[in-house]
Amino acid sequence: MSILTATFWIIVWVYAFGKVAGWVKIPHIVALILVGLFLNIPQIHALFLQGAPVDVFVSDLGDIALVALMLLAGLETSVKEFKHESKEAVSISLIAALTPFTVGFLAFYWLGYDLLAAMVVGVSMSITAEATTAALLLELKKIKSRVGTLMMEAGIIDDVLGMSLFVMITLILDQVHLREDVLLVVAILAFFLGILLQKRFHRAHVSIVALKKWTFLLIVPFFFVSMGSHFDLQSVLLSPQLLGIILLIAFFGKMGGTFLARPFTRLTWRQLHLIGWAMNSRGAVGLALALLAFRTHLISVELYSSLLLMSLLTTIAFPFVITRMIRRHPKIMD
Repeated sequence: MSILTATFWIIVWVYAFGKVAGWVKIPHIVALILVGLFLNIPQIHALFLQGAPVDVFVSDLGDIALVALMLLAGLETSVKEFKHESKEAVSISLIAALTPFTVGFLAFYWLGYDLLAAMVVGVSMSITAEATTAALLLELKKIKSRVGTLMMEAGIIDDVLGMSLFVMITLILDQVHLREDVLLVVAILAFFLGILLQKRFHRAHVSIVALKKWTFLLIVPFFFVSMGSHFDLQSVLLSPQLLGIILLIAFFGKMGGTFLARPFTRLTWRQLHLIGWAMNSRGAVGLALALLAFRTHLISVELYSSLLLMSLLTTIAFPFVITRMIRRHPKIMD
């Protein structure tokens, strides 16, 4: 199958899932994630995305989509609020990252995993899926709000911390994963480039509006298709208890860490609860580290797939939570 044909079918399925999402009133971001999972079903993948060049193309376009998504987030972020929320963002990001890392590391070391494997689990649990949060905030038109800006800034700091831990472990493994390291740096720089562009050009400028519209329609969906392309349900079914332990530590670690930052913020408990769900989403950096550890035989296929499913479930949950909380408490993002 040609790359052009595969691209056409991906766009068709994105449109179809988006329409269904609108009918059943679920967030569009969830539909995009489900497209990625749907196209990864072996029979569906063979029908619409067959061929190694297509797989490589989708993966590469997914990386470009990640950078584009962060650029869009920067274009929509409130510069004034971004500067204002810096101290709170640092407190939330550090505590919300270190808590699941510490709990995950200690728990899996206690369960008998070696030092590096336990460290991989801890880091994978500590990193936030900033790109997914950005896409959802853009969809809800809340990225310029106080809490939305705080989510983005805390997530950026979280990603920088995650990148540092990722590089450290790849050096320990003696396998520098240059692609993932560079990708994360470029994605973070794209976010700040978006902020600079919006200072130079007004958000309503015709070029900025066109860029946002077509990027979100034609490029961003490939990030989610690429995200779902690594999932293997069968391997998860081999050890459901392991998945349960990972989900419990990942959820309560992030949520508890966010609540522990309460003395250092001016946020309400309800706002911290919402931010905790945002920080609870996991993304590409943690998955890249887990994939590297799996390839070097540091972790088993069961552990790798459980970490991947944890990332997908926590990412899918956040859109439902934030839309419900905004509906019930319209002022929560202010």
